[in-house]
Amino acid sequence: MKYLFSSLTVISRMNTLLVEKLKDYAKITFNTGGKYNVINKEFMYEMIDTLRKIDSDKNTRFIILTGANKNFGAGADIKELKAANENREYASSFFSTMFEMYRTFLHLTKPVISLVEGVAYGASLEILLVTDVVIASPYARFAAPGAKLGVFPPVLVTVGKEVIGLNNVIRMALLGEELSAEEAKQIGLVHYVTENLETEAEKVISKIKMMAPSSVMNMRKIIFWKYEEELEHAFKTLSEQVLTRDATNGILAFLTKTKAPWVT
Repeated sequence: MKYLFSSLTVISRMNTLLVEKLKDYAKITFNTGGKYNVINKEFMYEMIDTLRKIDSDKNTRFIILTGANKNFGAGADIKELKAANENREYASSFFSTMFEMYRTFLHLTKPVISLVEGVAYGASLEILLVTDVVIASPYARFAAPGAKLGVFPPVLVTVGKEVIGLNNVIRMALLGEELSAEEAKQIGLVHYVTENLETEAEKVISKIKMMAPSSVMNMRKIIFWKYEEELEHAFKTLSEQVLTRDATNGILAFLTKTKAPWVT
């Protein structure tokens, strides 16, 4: 895989994404500026457009996701969450765009392999729930702290119930537990834990190449499409939740590094 990764050709360099291609796979690297690759509206727009273009390319069979700066991603941009909290129209736009991004993942016809280093928190963690194979560094960390800010993780509480089970959704969403890579593997969030993500990705690609592309496409449809309606409802609820006083207080507490009023 080192050879494959070192031979990639850049086909698109956007403000938040780097897209590279070699033979039958495309690699998307998150790079939204700063260390943690937070998810903002620009990222979501670029991701939707990129995924659709790659999915329509008959010469591409696999999509690989990774984060720059040795971090997969730290979730939604707190500045944009604050803007959503302060403006109903912006909240509706922000979360409808986010829903459309996850919906695009659900409807992909090609398998997606996520390579996780560093943190995968919140909305970034939730991307893993709508991809096919997750390979993590032993030092990766996973968490969904949305409720601490007065919001909640919509993909985790819908898709996550089947991927990792209800009890583990409760651990992450309701109890706010942060998981190590090994713990994430034990609950089914991560498939492989390894120091060498690229070598493991090569093994995964070799296995999937044994499967007929049309079979893979139809399996993805059966696995993922059923989540769309429930997920849309969750995002509509979230667009209302972000406007609550709890969200105002939770976001402010995060920004000021103080305790939210409900923390005693």
